[in-house]
Amino acid sequence: MEAAIMTLFPFQINEVMHLYNRVSKLKPSAILEKEQGEPQDIVLISPEAKKKQILEQAKSEVLERIRK
Repeated sequence: MEAAIMTLFPFQINEVMHLYNRVSKLKPSAILEKEQGEPQDIVLISPEAKKKQILEQAKSEVLERIRK
């Protein structure tokens, strides 16, 4: 398995802290009400990406079985 390296910048951490502070003050029922009214995000995966994903999953499962 490959490990992904991600760089975080101070402004990103600051934005997350502000978001957490705003969300933590909301009641759970208010969050649910807002989510129901908003359109849902849609993610489309190309056929090539699906094929690559399936091959990577099969490869990792085979390697896991070999190691056992």
